[in-house]
Amino acid sequence: MRVAHPKKKPRNGELTSDELARNARVSSDRHTFKWGESPFDSFARMCFALTNFYTDINSLRADDGWFYRSVMGQYASMAERSRLASIQRRYRRRRDARLPADQNVQTRLSFSPSLSSANS
Repeated sequence: MRVAHPKKKPRNGELTSDELARNARVSSDRHTFKWGESPFDSFARMCFALTNFYTDINSLRADDGWFYRSVMGQYASMAERSRLASIQRRYRRRRDARLPADQNVQTRLSFSPSLSSANS
């Protein structure tokens, strides 16, 4: 299938007289090409009718609801595991950054055994 479209006006410009004449010819021929609606409509209506008939006969079962709830529960548990892993990573990263600082404070505040025994 081949389609002819009218040329658009360029930004900040105008179409030439030849382009305007071509657009007029293309636009006048546009009504010649029309999609056949009637066969498509009858086919689509038949598909919709069969789908509605099928859903009326095979309505949702209790198992489907149970399966949906189990899948949603799995998604919730995956999200919870991901959230807890993120919290644990953040805790470990902060703890690792804090440990060297804590050791420096302990060495500055701790008394050496030789000084404490000499003072007593």
